[in-house]
Amino acid sequence: MSFFKVSFDFMLVRELINVLKNFPRKHIFTLLIGLILIISISLLGNIKFTEKNQYSELTKSLSLSSLTDGYQIDIPPIEKEALIKRNDSLFTILNKLGVLQEDIIKLINSKESSLLSKIEVGDKIKILMNDKGELLKLFYIDDIKSGIQAERNEDSYSISKYVSKIEKVKVFKNVIIEDSMYVSGLKENVPDSVLMDLAYINGWDIDFTHDIRKGDSYSIIYEEIIINGEKVIDGDILISEFNNRDKKFIAVRYDLDSNTSEYFNLDGQNVKKAFLRSPVKLSYISSKYNLNRRHPVLHTIRAHKGVDYAANKGSPIRATGDGTILFAEYNGGCGNEIKIKHSEDYVTRYCHLDKFSSRTKVGRKVKQGQTIGYVGSTGLATGPHLHYEFHVNGKHTDPLKVKFPNASPINSSEINNYRKVSQNLLNELSNYKYLINKREVYGG
Repeated sequence: MSFFKVSFDFMLVRELINVLKNFPRKHIFTLLIGLILIISISLLGNIKFTEKNQYSELTKSLSLSSLTDGYQIDIPPIEKEALIKRNDSLFTILNKLGVLQEDIIKLINSKESSLLSKIEVGDKIKILMNDKGELLKLFYIDDIKSGIQAERNEDSYSISKYVSKIEKVKVFKNVIIEDSMYVSGLKENVPDSVLMDLAYINGWDIDFTHDIRKGDSYSIIYEEIIINGEKVIDGDILISEFNNRDKKFIAVRYDLDSNTSEYFNLDGQNVKKAFLRSPVKLSYISSKYNLNRRHPVLHTIRAHKGVDYAANKGSPIRATGDGTILFAEYNGGCGNEIKIKHSEDYVTRYCHLDKFSSRTKVGRKVKQGQTIGYVGSTGLATGPHLHYEFHVNGKHTDPLKVKFPNASPINSSEINNYRKVSQNLLNELSNYKYLINKREVYGG
């Protein structure tokens, strides 16, 4: 029986082959393609079904509890701070910050809590607390580097003084002036406080209102104070180089002792002068020293033996040097007038004041930079301005051209050490400038 079955199957295959031989080849190719396509669709259908099941398993939602079973999520502490104001107490401050009252009481009753009993207006209190209002840590910041800290224990707080480690980082800036010293500096990200220091350091040689020109430049190295990896304040200028109208002014900071530092040029001369260059900050020169000037009110040739600074009415007028007030009252064409004697050799005169400062009295001592009065137009004046004179040995001198005496130079015993310090800083400044110029040349 099996023999006939095999024979039949063989005959069937042979007949099929004969049919295919007589079948057009084009139709045979089409038939094979169709057969392959049917098989592929069948296989892909099975695979797609399997992937759908896997996708379903992978995207199935899970409950949060199944992920966190056996684990505890740590929520970071909340940081808050407060500036101490008048009539504040430790209790009221912490209460406003949201600390639990029972924790405040624990802190006050803790050992060494007396360290926190004398908080001062203007200081800061910084705390770390959790979302329940429990106080974890407290810092009473006395200054940038020291204060009091309190840390939570089981039933109380451990309170102690702390001193932070201070790191000083040198920062270099190079500024080409396009408008003013101040605005150009801000554009180069020079901090406001550093620009104020720069103006003070060079203010005896440069009048920043009248002397600055486009294209002037300055380079500085100053310090940033870093505590716990964070910048807390801008420090002092270590060296400055100011190029003004083809003149170069270099000032180097030098510590005279642990509490005193001053600025000196490369020869060891103090950059501070006995006199300020200008008695009015925000002003412009409306009339210079001129012995043949035509008077604007009298319309006659009358020597102008001083400099006129035009400014808004009420602008503060500064004493340009330390001295004693000789005269302070109304004086005819000069209007409200002040005279200051600075030494046996020097006297300054200020005219047309709107009014005097309340501290301006004859016989009183004044300090350089102290406000003595306010700009006005009293006496023979066409508008608000200050007429300023500078007398040397009783003679009128051009205030814009007179060479002012310096303050005390470096002591001879310190000069060698100063030269080492100044040369090192000068080398650093030169290296920074070289790197900046090189980067600009090569487009870095």
